[in-house]
Amino acid sequence: MVRRNLRLPPPAEWSLTSGKDAHASTVLNVTGGIRSYTDSVAYTRDISGLIAAVKPRSRTDQYKILSALYCLGADTTPVTVREIKDLLALHFGTKVPANPSDRLRKLVGDVRVEKGPPLRWYLTAAGLDHLRKLSGASLPTQSDEDSFLSDIGIVCALEQPEFAAVVDAFGGPINWRVIGSPRYPHVYRACEFSTQSGIALKVVGTTSTSMGLTAAAIVTTQLILQFRPRIVIMIGIAAGTRDGSKQFGDVLVADPSIDYNSGKVIREEGIQGFQPDPYPIGLNARLRSVLQRYRGIHPSFEEIRRAWTGSVPGSGNRLHLGPLGAADQVIDDASRILEIQKNWRKLIGVEMETYGVYRACFEAPEPKPRFVSFKAVCDFAAEKSDAWQSYAAFVAAQFAARFVYAEWGSLWPKS
Repeated sequence: MVRRNLRLPPPAEWSLTSGKDAHASTVLNVTGGIRSYTDSVAYTRDISGLIAAVKPRSRTDQYKILSALYCLGADTTPVTVREIKDLLALHFGTKVPANPSDRLRKLVGDVRVEKGPPLRWYLTAAGLDHLRKLSGASLPTQSDEDSFLSDIGIVCALEQPEFAAVVDAFGGPINWRVIGSPRYPHVYRACEFSTQSGIALKVVGTTSTSMGLTAAAIVTTQLILQFRPRIVIMIGIAAGTRDGSKQFGDVLVADPSIDYNSGKVIREEGIQGFQPDPYPIGLNARLRSVLQRYRGIHPSFEEIRRAWTGSVPGSGNRLHLGPLGAADQVIDDASRILEIQKNWRKLIGVEMETYGVYRACFEAPEPKPRFVSFKAVCDFAAEKSDAWQSYAAFVAAQFAARFVYAEWGSLWPKS
């Protein structure tokens, strides 16, 4: 099928530094209006990386001491000369600067002393800037480490048709570039996306190495740790339930997402049964409230429908908000859906990844991202075929783009 992009504002340029490893990161630079991707140096308080960042002749006593102060966290908590010497001795052996106390006193403006005994030394803001200039490194502070690095992290289970639809919806292939380190199993791509109010959002997207909850949880966790997005959005396709007059292409929003296979298999009076023991995970309350406005007939779906040049279902699409089941199994049996609905009577569909994504976000380190899943109906878990997969992926991706475009200010008024 041929996809036609919806008309949204052109993306602006942006730059994003992401933690690639202990020694380097990928930085998106803008030069002359054209994006270029170059390697720069960033650190997680690793002195070996800081030392490796400069040539041997530049590894002066001043540079070593400033590096030690930074890696010991002296920008927030003062440290003693003994701590500095111990760290430097660990990495330089006998090549530790002679008389570190005297060297520290000569770093006027770069350090600040706190009376003892023993004397304790701070790395000042000026000293941190000095070290940044010497090393060429970004050198995040604690406040940086507690903040978001990007705005949106997108996770898909499949390159085709899911992530391909995402690329089209968020500006097209020309807007995306590969970022990140080849040390990671996933390929990360980045773009910028402008909202209705003109806010330029930093977007990072990737696909998992396979379908299923485990792969989804792993890819989401690694994306969060590297790029720290404000929100993680799962975009893709799912099987819908027959109730609620659902159509191919209807968007299912998991609220909550449930692992319907979690529980205990029992046998009572010779009959096998199942006692569910789920740990459902729902949406952020503000996000849920904003999404409620899209339930029922909404003009966004008619616009998306008109943008698709292939076959469309008989009536318009809608958004459904409710329990979405997840498990590591493809269902091609309507009776299995009926079994799940015994425990989740309002079930809107089933798929294989969202619970892993939600759980990874829910248990992520601070700052935790919000999370949501937009999965469009491609079948009804019986007599499965691929006929509606491309259309469903298109609708899910285009709805996600339109929702972000229109509602970002409603979700983060001060972003």
